[in-house]
Amino acid sequence: MKPLKHIVLSLFVGLFIFVAAAQADAQEPYTVAILPFDTNSKLDMDDLGKEFPLLLNAYMSASGNLAFVERGEIDKALDETALGISGTVDPATAAQIGYLTGAQILVTGRIFPVQKDLFIVAKIIGVETGRVYGETAKIPLQGDVDQAAQALAEKVSGSIEAKGDTLIAKIKAKEDVVASLKSVVKGKDLPTVSVAIEEESLGRDLVDPAAQSEITFILHQLGFTVIDPAESNVRADIEISGEAFSEFGMRKGSLVSSKGRVEIKAVDTKTGELVSVGRHVAVAVDLSREIAGKAAISKAAANLASALVTDIVP
Repeated sequence: MKPLKHIVLSLFVGLFIFVAAAQADAQEPYTVAILPFDTNSKLDMDDLGKEFPLLLNAYMSASGNLAFVERGEIDKALDETALGISGTVDPATAAQIGYLTGAQILVTGRIFPVQKDLFIVAKIIGVETGRVYGETAKIPLQGDVDQAAQALAEKVSGSIEAKGDTLIAKIKAKEDVVASLKSVVKGKDLPTVSVAIEEESLGRDLVDPAAQSEITFILHQLGFTVIDPAESNVRADIEISGEAFSEFGMRKGSLVSSKGRVEIKAVDTKTGELVSVGRHVAVAVDLSREIAGKAAISKAAANLASALVTDIVP
């Protein structure tokens, strides 16, 4: 018979492995911002447009897979984007609001009467993918708004969890990005390139060139000759420059989200012609703020790689 301490140790190790496996399989929460709902001003429902999202937020908070942006951060983002409480958010403005709030998914909508009924239509927008889904609740014109909020919260939460893969951009491995671009460079006389992307983690004294590393790796694997301007006097045919920064988004439990933005341009050094320009915003979630920030920047940089390579290949 094993000594008691060996049995306890075995149980502890088994429990640790079980918990670690459960954490690995657990779905990271989606970060959600619920914006004001547009209303029919003729019926003086402006207050309802502001209050209904609070009810929706309260009932959706029951879901363990959703983390919500605080109302103060939402109001600040709406002020900065000059949207106020209009509710007129489309995929074009969603990326900006998503970056300002750290949200991956936006929920907004309209409240309007049709004859004797009040319709509440929610619009679910994927910040990174631009995908849009809708859910609707209906009550009598003088009905219970709280009941409508409960019903719509269940529908919206279910829709986000069921369609999350299409609302959130998948993070491609570097190798997958390289594989997808092989046909673009095959048989081509590739220019020499240099990459210099300044990077900053707002609020942290952290130097970690994730965007530069990501793009350099992809170009090198595709067969480009990458010249380091700090180590060589030779000027590359194409100079790629830009800036990237990450910023804390929000925290839920032990998980944090970070927002990352990357802007790049590529210039033909012989002609001075701007041959490529792009920018991308991404959000990532991790246990560490620093790792989440690096992941968000890497995600944005990888997203820019396809267009960049296509533009600079003759």
